[in-house]
Amino acid sequence: MTGAAGEDGPLPALFVLLAFTTGMVDATSFLDLGSVFVAAMTGNIIILGLGIAGFGTPLSAALSLLSFAAGAICAGRAARSRLRPLHRGRRLAAGTAVQAALVCGAVVVGTRYGFADELPRRAVIMMLAFSLGWEYAIVRALRVRDLNTTVVTTTLTSLFAESVAPVRQSRRLVSICALLAGAFASGALRRAVHPTAPLWAAVLVLAACAVTAFVAAGRPGAERWR
Repeated sequence: MTGAAGEDGPLPALFVLLAFTTGMVDATSFLDLGSVFVAAMTGNIIILGLGIAGFGTPLSAALSLLSFAAGAICAGRAARSRLRPLHRGRRLAAGTAVQAALVCGAVVVGTRYGFADELPRRAVIMMLAFSLGWEYAIVRALRVRDLNTTVVTTTLTSLFAESVAPVRQSRRLVSICALLAGAFASGALRRAVHPTAPLWAAVLVLAACAVTAFVAAGRPGAERWR
């Protein structure tokens, strides 16, 4: 069963946490990786166009776009093949575990080499963008209505333009607020601790989401949201 209210188990709550981590990661990217996004690809397309026109350097935006696309392609293929027979909770657990590993790799590079040097900075951009493309493709394949973890432009439009049940509107609003809260938390951690602190926090949240989804899929009644 997919999509209907009450038939998604813990997935909506986990999606909200994923949106929160997206806000943390994308805010870190914008602040520390050269004003580039690793989740908001609309912004990167604008940056790329401006760079081609001679306003700034388009390489980082191009790398982010290509890496995001590569992550989405890989996750899409995995969702249609190896992950497809699995319970939705197990699919989310596997996908989020992969994402946590990618973000962990990126933050290890950032912690070891910093973000100032060009080569490590671009490596971090590529790993983070790949991880977010991977996440969004996995999330879309799970078909939970009205909850996006990466792209909220459509969610924002639907929130104001459509008249639907309050539960659907509340989901949309919560996903937008989660992204906002993640960006705020990223800025606060960066100021209080270290520029890599938000990424370390994101790894912990992602790992917790993966474990929670895996355990929930094995509990009695999990077939209701398979």
